[in-house]
Amino acid sequence: MLMDIREKIRGWLAYVIVGLISIPFALWGVGEYLGGGKDTLVAEVEGEEITARQLDQAFSERRQQLIAQSEQKVTAEMIEQMGLKRQVLDQMINERLLVQFTREQGYTVPDGLVAATIRGISAFQRDGQFDREAYERRLAQQGMSVDQFENDVRRDLLFNTLDNALVGSAFVTEPEVRQLVALRDQSREIGLVRIDRQAVASGIDDPDESTLKAYYDERVEAFQRPEQVKLAYVEITPEKLAASQEVSDAALQSAYEDYRERQADEAVRRARHILIQLPGDADAATVDEARERLEAAREAIESGETTFEEKAAELSDDGSTRDSGGDLGRVGEGEIAESFDRAVAELGEGEISEPVRTRFGWHLIQVYEVSQAEVPPLEEARGELIEQLKQDAAERAYYDAAEQLASVSYEQPDSLVPAAEAVGLEIETSDWISREAGDGIGERRAVREAAFEEAVLEERFNSQLVDLDNSHAVVLRVEEHREAQPMPFEEVRDQVVAQWRAEQVEAAIVELAEAIESDLVAGKDPAERVADIDAASWTPAQWVGRGDANEAMPADALSAAFGLPRPGDQAVSTTTTQLSDGDAAVVVLSGVRAGEPSELDAETRNQLAGQLENNQANRLIDAFMRSLRAEADVQIRENAFD
Repeated sequence: MLMDIREKIRGWLAYVIVGLISIPFALWGVGEYLGGGKDTLVAEVEGEEITARQLDQAFSERRQQLIAQSEQKVTAEMIEQMGLKRQVLDQMINERLLVQFTREQGYTVPDGLVAATIRGISAFQRDGQFDREAYERRLAQQGMSVDQFENDVRRDLLFNTLDNALVGSAFVTEPEVRQLVALRDQSREIGLVRIDRQAVASGIDDPDESTLKAYYDERVEAFQRPEQVKLAYVEITPEKLAASQEVSDAALQSAYEDYRERQADEAVRRARHILIQLPGDADAATVDEARERLEAAREAIESGETTFEEKAAELSDDGSTRDSGGDLGRVGEGEIAESFDRAVAELGEGEISEPVRTRFGWHLIQVYEVSQAEVPPLEEARGELIEQLKQDAAERAYYDAAEQLASVSYEQPDSLVPAAEAVGLEIETSDWISREAGDGIGERRAVREAAFEEAVLEERFNSQLVDLDNSHAVVLRVEEHREAQPMPFEEVRDQVVAQWRAEQVEAAIVELAEAIESDLVAGKDPAERVADIDAASWTPAQWVGRGDANEAMPADALSAAFGLPRPGDQAVSTTTTQLSDGDAAVVVLSGVRAGEPSELDAETRNQLAGQLENNQANRLIDAFMRSLRAEADVQIRENAFD
């Protein structure tokens, strides 16, 4: 639903708009449940309050958006490093400033525009038409009233009006486009001297023991075992709480009856299909031709000329089902595509669909069996139902339990035993962890930071509740502590050797690179300069653009070259850079050519002009927001925020 709104309300404020509408959809964080209902003031914007509860709510929603959009695991440490909570607070402040500004300026939005925007949101439609029942149901599922949502949309449309006014004032001149092309399409004549790190290292003799010992003594602080602690902790998650949840016979029986009703309403459909695949860039003629082939196949099957299975073997591009007559077996919802699911659900036994389009291509579908789902007896379903009921109960109990854990561990700060007993969880222990690293629970930066707080480390109090992820928190205390101390030379000898050699190699590379740069700037021929150096090789100069990295001209070297000044009075400009494979390179710039605007086609020129307009609009918007912020009375209570 929010993605539909983002598509309908475009422009620089789209992110702010979706953020506003997202707030009521947020999951309430642990902080919401702590503090006995008191809601701390975090900021004021011209007298309008932003509370910790509102901030936690918006922050939780933004965090969930990031987790959903990211291809890799998003940890609490990553969120903290991004400063996401402060970003969310800044956005909330800006949102309130915008609301106040539009109100003061008398901006209004007609009711008809609000209605048209909502009617165009696909989440509220059925078969392409607005469905009032679906609209109200979706809002109810998200805990929103119709009036609240419509007011939010009205406000967002106001922002869009402001967006258009600001963006419309941005314009780009032809000289600006020409200047951009000259820079964007600039080419440079670049060569490089590659310095082989391994070759340099092989020329450095191993140090004797006295050299190593002296090196160790001078840098003993670099070879210390860091300050470390061992922790006792109570970790709370719904999964850990589930084991202690009790399930009554009445609750089990009720859950089983609900399960039976759901199964009774669920028909099991078995289907077969014929697939004509289409490439993503298929033209209209190809799409129509594929559909017509399936329509002809449908007519042939229904007329009795052939069977569905025979046509599947003849036509289908689905190699996994073609030889079995297109048989998909039981078709579960969401396995293929929404349009496919709808077609299957609407077919009776033996019926054949019209051609159905999905991302895979066109399908012809036949449902060959419709039966009721089997309902196992209670004794067979007991284990699974009890497990689910316990998990559901644990999820409902999590925030109350987290509040109790935080409260008891604070009220009785000298032991975790009362807190653990209060929530029915075990006290666990960690291995040694430092401020920078640890295993298990110590992998979490938030845990390490809490462990080394003064009250926890020095006074040996329980920590506050440390929120790790949604529905995942911990309270900890320090059980053992050892100060940082030098490690004996014998234990770290290999580390000393490695560090000594690394420094020697780096120093040798720097010395060699500086000497080569000096000679090349003075006019020495690069090939001649490195001819007698085993660790160095010359890659002849070539004309390349900003994006023309290749095996001979690595991206690191290319980036360094485009950061160099023009050669000027000297023959070349040079710099030394580290390459991604560990080698070093002396980058040699001998010429610069500006991009030629006359070589651009009209489409590319218009695209560049559009980019410049967007950049200019963003600068205008940034200046506008900074102006609003500078003129407004904005108070942030840093202590409450932290």
